Amino acid sequence: MRIIGINRRCYPDQNGPDQRMEGEVKVVLVAGDVGDYAAYAGIGSEEWVGRRGDKISFEEACVHFPGGQLKRELYRD
Repeated sequence: MRIIGINRRCYPDQNGPDQRMEGEVKVVLVAGDVGDYAAYAGIGSEEWVGRRGDKISFEEACVHFPGGQLKRELYRD
């Protein structure tokens, strides 16, 4: 597995704006074997999320990696 991008976000706790979650949510963009890629989301190390996180759609991946850097034809569904 080769990580080619990481996006980290913390979201406010429901108990108030000054509270934070114990872990941050990471979205990890991982290169495939044939020039393709996919993004996975989760809480944990970058390696854990890249291997065992929840796979996200191309549209959601574009939110985390904006600016046209992802190409639909290369995204692995």
